[in-house]
Amino acid sequence: MLFEYKLATLVTITSVFGLGVVMALLGSVKIRLVEKLKIDDAQMGKMFSVFNFSNLIFVLVAGILCDALGFKAVAIAGYIIGAFAVFMFGAAKNYSSALWACFLLGVGGMFMNTVGNTLIVNPKILFEDAARSGNLGNVFFGLGAFIVPLLTAWLFKKTSFSNALNIVALIIFVPVIFAFGAFPEAPEGFSIGAAVALIGQKQIILGALALMCYIALESSMGGWITTYANSLGANEAKSSQILSSFWISLMISRLVTALFIGGVLINLDVNGAWFVLCLAIVAAAAIYLMVTAKTLSTGTTAIILTGLAFGPCFPTIVGVTLSRTEEALRGSGFGLIFAVGLIGGIFVPAWMGAISKGKDIRSSMKVASGTAAVLVVIAFIMGLTLGAPLSVAAPEEGAAVQPVEQPGVPAEQPLAPAVEPAAPEAQPQIAPETQPQVAPETQPETPPETQPTPETQAQPTPETQPQTAPETQPQPTPETQPQPPAPGQPQ
Repeated sequence: MLFEYKLATLVTITSVFGLGVVMALLGSVKIRLVEKLKIDDAQMGKMFSVFNFSNLIFVLVAGILCDALGFKAVAIAGYIIGAFAVFMFGAAKNYSSALWACFLLGVGGMFMNTVGNTLIVNPKILFEDAARSGNLGNVFFGLGAFIVPLLTAWLFKKTSFSNALNIVALIIFVPVIFAFGAFPEAPEGFSIGAAVALIGQKQIILGALALMCYIALESSMGGWITTYANSLGANEAKSSQILSSFWISLMISRLVTALFIGGVLINLDVNGAWFVLCLAIVAAAAIYLMVTAKTLSTGTTAIILTGLAFGPCFPTIVGVTLSRTEEALRGSGFGLIFAVGLIGGIFVPAWMGAISKGKDIRSSMKVASGTAAVLVVIAFIMGLTLGAPLSVAAPEEGAAVQPVEQPGVPAEQPLAPAVEPAAPEAQPQIAPETQPQVAPETQPETPPETQPTPETQAQPTPETQPQTAPETQPQPTPETQPQPPAPGQPQ
C-alpha cells in the first residue's frame, strides 16, 4: 500500500517542504528587505506579526476547506498563493506592499501546511502509522527551512534581490503540477457543526496544549540560538553554523524515528504520547544544560541534543491526535491544534526577549526549560488518557453494538445479550417439532389411511367389537342398520 497514490505523495512532501521555505523566508531576506524598503526593525517586527496573524487565522480556514472541498483544491491554492506572495516580496516598492506579501505568505504557507500534515496521516500515502508517516514527511520541512537561507544567500551574490526571490517563488509553484493527480477518496460526513464540536474532544485539547508548548520551544530555539551562541563567544558565521546544526539534528531524529523507531520498535500511534514524554524530558535537561553552560562546546552539544529531542515531537503529537480523530474532520482537527500551537510560538519567544533585555540570553533560557517541563506533564496526561486510535477500536465497537437492542449496554457486554435472544427462538421451534413427531409415531400406522384425527379416538371402540361388527354389517351400510335392532334390544 506504500505510495499507492504517487502524485498525492509528492504533493504531501512538497507541501511540507514549501512550508519550511515559507517559514524560513522572512528571516533569510530580512537584512536585504530592510535595506531595499528603508524600514527599521520595528517595522520589520510588524511584518512578522502580520505573518503570524495570517498563520493563526488561515490554518483554521485551511482545515475546514480540506474537509469540505478535498486536498486537491487547497493544495493548488496553497502553491499559487505562496508563490505569488514571494514574487510580491521581490517586486515590493513600498512597505505596505511588503505587508500584503507577508499576509499572503501566511495564507499560502498554512494551506500547504494543512494539506501536507493532514494528508500525510492517510495510510495510502506513506505508512500505516500516522505518527511514523508524519516524522518522515516533516524531514522535508526541516530540509526546506535549512536550504532557503543558504539558497537566498547564494542567489543574492549572483543576481538581484527581485530575481532571487522570483527563483524561490518558482520553486514553490512547480509542485502544482503534482496536485492534478489522483488523491485518496475524500471521506463523507463533514459539517461545520461537527468541526466546531471537535473543540471539546480530549485528543484535540491535549494535542493543542502539547503543540502550544512545542511550537513555543521550536520558535524560541530557532529565534535565539544565534544570540545564545554569540553570548558564549561565537562570531556571526559560527553562530549560523550552530543554528544549522540544530536544524540538521532535528531532521536526522525525524528520519531515524520514521525508519527505525516507528513501526519497528514501537507503534507511535498507540504509544506516541509516551515517546513524546521521553523526548520532552531530554529536551528539558538539554535546555537546562544550555542555561548552565560555561563554554561554547558545551552549549553547542546541548543545542544539538535539543534538536534531536525536538525533531519527532511535532509529527508524533499530530499523528497521535489525528489518528484518534474522525477521518472526515482531520483537516479541521489539525487546524485547531496548530492554531493553538501558534499562540505559544507568538508569546514565548517574545517573553524570552523581554527577560533577556539588558541581560545574558541564557537567563531567558529558563523560560524554555520550564516550557519543556510543562510539555512533560502534558505528554504524561496524554499517555494516561488516550487509548488506541479510533480507527482501530471503532470497528470492534460498531460490530458489538449493532446486534444489541439495548444501546445503553457497554461495548464489552454485547455478546451475552446476543446469545440469549437466540435461545428463545430455538426452543419454540424444537417444541412444536417434537410433539407432532411423537404423536404420529404412536398412533399413525392404522389411521393414516383413513382420517387420522377422528380414528385415533374411534379405534378403542372397534377394538371391543372388532370381528362381530364386520360380520353383521359386511358391505352395504343401509342393510346392516336394520339388523342391529335385534342384537341391540338386549342392551
